[in-house]
Amino acid sequence: MLIVLGSKKIHETMHKHLIRNMKKYLLYVSIIGILFMLSCKPIDEKKKLDRNDGLTLNDSHVHIMSPNLIAEWKDLGIPFSKPDYKYSNIDTILNTNGADNIKLIGMGYVYGNSDFYSGNDEYLKVKKENDYLLESAKKYKSQVHPFFAIDPLKDYAIKEIKRCLQINKNSGLKLHFNASQVYLTEPEHLKKIHSIFKIAAENDIAILLHFDNWHPKFGKPDVEILVHKILKDLEPINLTIAHFGTSGGFNQKTKNVLEAFIELYNSERIPKRHKILFDISAVALDKDSEGVKKLTEDEFKELKVYCNKIGFDKIIFGTDYPLYTSKEYYDILNTKLNLSKSDLKEIAK
Repeated sequence: MLIVLGSKKIHETMHKHLIRNMKKYLLYVSIIGILFMLSCKPIDEKKKLDRNDGLTLNDSHVHIMSPNLIAEWKDLGIPFSKPDYKYSNIDTILNTNGADNIKLIGMGYVYGNSDFYSGNDEYLKVKKENDYLLESAKKYKSQVHPFFAIDPLKDYAIKEIKRCLQINKNSGLKLHFNASQVYLTEPEHLKKIHSIFKIAAENDIAILLHFDNWHPKFGKPDVEILVHKILKDLEPINLTIAHFGTSGGFNQKTKNVLEAFIELYNSERIPKRHKILFDISAVALDKDSEGVKKLTEDEFKELKVYCNKIGFDKIIFGTDYPLYTSKEYYDILNTKLNLSKSDLKEIAK
């Protein structure tokens, strides 16, 4: 976001503009990845990965929703293309997804969005959603790595992190800058995010970050603030950038974000002690979904170029399930991107 840090007048103007023109719309675009999932065509559960290649496939981006959250989505008129248990039942999710191991992603952060929920028991709702996630993951401890979710701008954010760690000290943290409308150019936002990342580093909590906040100027400045104002003085942290840094698909914004990271890596301005990975989930779209267009053949070729630029050692496989099953998305990466067996094995780690 090309806004000078600390410029109060610019921040206020931007904020008023967003509220006036985008407030209701933001609820939907802020969780556009979820809308991908809810409206996509039914999954063919018979599709399974060909295990003849000896590949162990890890899916780094699998969503789960509690029955209560599903009901509240439906109350907003959001369509679901499949039965509720396809989104909420851990046995069904594992069987349908088809991966050997998954990172199971909670969605409690949506309760922090006032356009989604305006009740007086917001934090209770967040806790219940995280509890549902952690309880579901408990059944398959060796296969499922849970990532509880919070709105990092809320006063209860750190309290909830500590509570979830008491339940499962090995769980990760999901942050969704879009749903929570986080602007690192806002001093107060930056301060809160730095505190969250500091706790994560100190407690060895892996973070899955939906970085894009949907502002039209999101891009290089946000990447530089993340690196120079947050990561610079932290202990080693395990950070995964979801969807290659944006909200799905492959477009100019995606390229801008990736170019910013590549430039920082090439100039050795990203501390080597940090482990930063890029989750390719919902990037290589072979179907239109909620206003995000599927990739053309030329765009798939260009995506391959950017994968080579980043390096396959920094890319990890993810489906954004139930947008895709592991079989479906693996086949897309194999055929549309024409990845080699070694590349596929590297990102499936």
